[in-house]
Amino acid sequence: MKKALWIIGAALIVWSGCGKKSDQAPVTAFNKYEDEYIKFAYPTGWQKSAEPGKIYVYSSPEAQNKFYTYSPEGKDGAMLVVTYEKMDTLKNLDKIVNDRQSDLSANGFDISEVKAQALGGIPGTLLHYSGVIDAKTKVEGLQVQAVKDSFTYSVRYEGFNKLFTECRSVFDTLLATIHLPAAKTKAQVEDESKPSKTYGQFENNFVKISYPDNFSPDVLTAKPPIEFSMEVKLYRADSNLRVDIMPAKGLTVDKVLAQNAKLYKEQSRGETTIDGNKALFLNYSPAANVQSRVYFAVKNDKIYRVISNYYKPMKADYAPALEKMVASLATK
Repeated sequence: MKKALWIIGAALIVWSGCGKKSDQAPVTAFNKYEDEYIKFAYPTGWQKSAEPGKIYVYSSPEAQNKFYTYSPEGKDGAMLVVTYEKMDTLKNLDKIVNDRQSDLSANGFDISEVKAQALGGIPGTLLHYSGVIDAKTKVEGLQVQAVKDSFTYSVRYEGFNKLFTECRSVFDTLLATIHLPAAKTKAQVEDESKPSKTYGQFENNFVKISYPDNFSPDVLTAKPPIEFSMEVKLYRADSNLRVDIMPAKGLTVDKVLAQNAKLYKEQSRGETTIDGNKALFLNYSPAANVQSRVYFAVKNDKIYRVISNYYKPMKADYAPALEKMVASLATK
């Protein structure tokens, strides 16, 4: 039955004939894209470009350049974009769709239709929009968004001028053939919210640190006097580790703690080591159900400030992982 659906979808596109009324090459066959999160059919001969969580398919190489700048110059084309992304902060579908509508409006697009549209068998919302580039150039698009487990999924189709209508059926076939992962059990979702037992490693010119491989290390924009800043987290905004490096200006670690203690609602304090250097820490709670610890260490006239946060009900999962990350931190 699944194979038959793919054949039927392909036959519909060939029959409708994207490009029959223009110089766009007609669609006569389909390729199948598949990874661990998604699979779908896209026209053979169209240009595919994939990166983690985002797949672009263009009707021609010229179309790829045209959509990159939304330029009125060059040959008209059509584009399919399929994306999936794990949410840092869990949102519902209404919030995601409202944000997309705001983005489209801010970029000069008019939204003509908003309606329910399933995506891969789950409830979704379709937006129909268009925008005028100049007197002779119009872009029209369709986008379906949906939420499953902790992921957002999106299928977007756009076409310049008459190619939007002529190639519209490739979008319909993609919707008919798209397949999302099977629904996860509650236990699987809960397990994904916990730090992995397998560790990866981040290293640059400032630090080296090990972290659970389902966490994401992100280098942040450092604001003076901070010279380097990074955050390591899963998708819980209240459970993470942050590292900041700044000049010590001759201060000892004891002086650093004395100067900074007033910034935290201290519950208790203690002493440990970071990369063999004396480190002092304060325990505090910045918000309900959040437990935090700030460490200070000094090496080579640099202050290393490390802040760990975790959601209190998940202490048994997060506290050991955060302590292991701090213990692995190597300064440079």
